[in-house]
Amino acid sequence: MVSNKEINNNAAELDGMLKRMHEMVIQRKCILQLSNIIFVNVKEGQDLHSVVNYRSPSELYKAVDLALPELGTGVDGTFDLIKKTLDYSVNSWNPRFMDKLYAGTNPIGVISEFLLGVLNGNCHVYHVSPVLTLMEVEVTKAVGQLLGMGEHANGLFCPGGSASNLLAMVTARNYLYPSIKTSGYIPRPFNPTADYGKLKVFTSAHCHYSIDKAALVLGLGTDSIVKVPTNEKCQMRVDELERLIQESVERGETPFFINATAGTTVMGAFDPIRSISTIAKKYNCWLHVDGSWGGSAIFSQTVREELGWLDGSGQADSFTMNPHKLLGVPLQCSMVVSPHEMIFPKANTLAADYLFHGNPYDLGAGTIGCGRRPDALKIFLAWKFYGSDGLGQRIDRALQASADFTDLVRERKQFELVADPSLFCQVCFWYVPKEIEEQVQTWKKDPQAWKTKMTHVIHLLHERVNHSGDFLVDHAPLDNLPHFFRIVINAPTVNVHRDLGALLDAIEDASKNITWNEISL
Repeated sequence: MVSNKEINNNAAELDGMLKRMHEMVIQRKCILQLSNIIFVNVKEGQDLHSVVNYRSPSELYKAVDLALPELGTGVDGTFDLIKKTLDYSVNSWNPRFMDKLYAGTNPIGVISEFLLGVLNGNCHVYHVSPVLTLMEVEVTKAVGQLLGMGEHANGLFCPGGSASNLLAMVTARNYLYPSIKTSGYIPRPFNPTADYGKLKVFTSAHCHYSIDKAALVLGLGTDSIVKVPTNEKCQMRVDELERLIQESVERGETPFFINATAGTTVMGAFDPIRSISTIAKKYNCWLHVDGSWGGSAIFSQTVREELGWLDGSGQADSFTMNPHKLLGVPLQCSMVVSPHEMIFPKANTLAADYLFHGNPYDLGAGTIGCGRRPDALKIFLAWKFYGSDGLGQRIDRALQASADFTDLVRERKQFELVADPSLFCQVCFWYVPKEIEEQVQTWKKDPQAWKTKMTHVIHLLHERVNHSGDFLVDHAPLDNLPHFFRIVINAPTVNVHRDLGALLDAIEDASKNITWNEISL
């Protein structure tokens, strides 16, 4: 995370914290040994050693002893396995890990995981995790208020953004149509007395697949999902949303859930939440915002006061946020918050007197599960350590680095941006090898050839770059376009010229090592 401190002293800062922690917990040689191993891993990541020592699955089985023994291996054998796990795993502390929507954690993040391991707590009922429960209450309230949800803001932590989105859809259905909780989902015309027709979900064509998965889990079926077209900025078109809802009503269906996305997975687009909220109210739909990726940008004063990407968030009925992404909190850390007081237990509680005894702080009553890891501790400690200003600075730094990298890509020959300017913290582009430049121009006259053949080019380059181990990046599809490089800029340790400029060099070098006239394109 960004603070007023130097951002490149993570290894030393973590070493100091681990020594303090092991003194607090227990004095043991194995704790010191583990601390040293972790210190080396973090230091190597920051010193730009390989992001990953790539091995195929068959090679890994030979390099690492993955057999589960009848007799234990003890400390020495176990720590040897720990070392090899670090040797052959992805080092997310490395600023050149830009593959997914998260980056390495930070020193306080490691300490928070250590503390959770020591406590081995369960945040389903208050009396077994009193402090951890109150942390969850306070952090969800604070996030809700930051989003503009008011004094009754509340929420719950779930095991990942997909689970948070699922809980939001379950809550919406149970709140709007409570008979389904007991009688099951039997819409009109199959049940003429039902107060709802076939339930329909409306979401952007660029939404995360977890929205479809939630409909599948709820028994609504993926055919109940209506994908709304997007504009040139990859945002949901509000006019199309209303048209599709009207058509649904005319068919006797019941639109009940609208999902707006704050930071789409591929391009990082933000749907116009305030305009969508007007449509939601008009048609009595629950408005959910999937801010798993972009929601944490609310910590940035620039985003709140100038960019307006999250304008209208306070009008949402529920909002998912994953601090383990933009804020560098350890995986997993995901919450869903709402302005509606006690909405989750009201919509989801079942009688389980052997566990829940009427205490409103028994947070598990509002979930669709039971036992829960106290993930709130991780964002709570990070917030305490860095303050909301420090968290906001991390966002601002990522946005600036993304803008600067976009400039670099624009200026380089043979590189072509998918979106200019980049929409958020993803910079997306193609690389056109000079040797096949004329062929590519011909492909562009045939959309299918352009998509298929250019995708093959990107896949070849992507494989060469990633298997080198110096970088870990991703490629992605979008509509009818060829696949392209998608570079996620997140970690505060990323340096534009040292890391991002070097990535462009690496792509160029990979291309030079491919004999393109011998490749079947």
